[in-house]
Amino acid sequence: MFPVPALAQQIEREWASEIASFDVRPPEKVTTDCLPWLRFPAGVLRIELMDGSEVRFSYAFHVVSEVRRTIAVFTEHCGHHLYPYHEAKIYRDDVLVYEQV
Repeated sequence: MFPVPALAQQIEREWASEIASFDVRPPEKVTTDCLPWLRFPAGVLRIELMDGSEVRFSYAFHVVSEVRRTIAVFTEHCGHHLYPYHEAKIYRDDVLVYEQV
């Protein structure tokens, strides 16, 4: 298997309980083939990181884990990504939806 799909499946497994809370599906029902069935929100998800870097995704949702100190981004077509949450800000269509202080 190619690295990007393999990494996406690994992140889906590791974040199954958090995805389940977003999808209202029990964690045991979250499988590596469930994400195609999720409805990915239209619009732009933008994350500003503590060093001034930022990333933008269309058709994506985020999950913040205070325990993991991580922001997970799940995209419809561009894989899944993990970012540090320290001093991060998350915007949905230019509206601030999360700020870690």
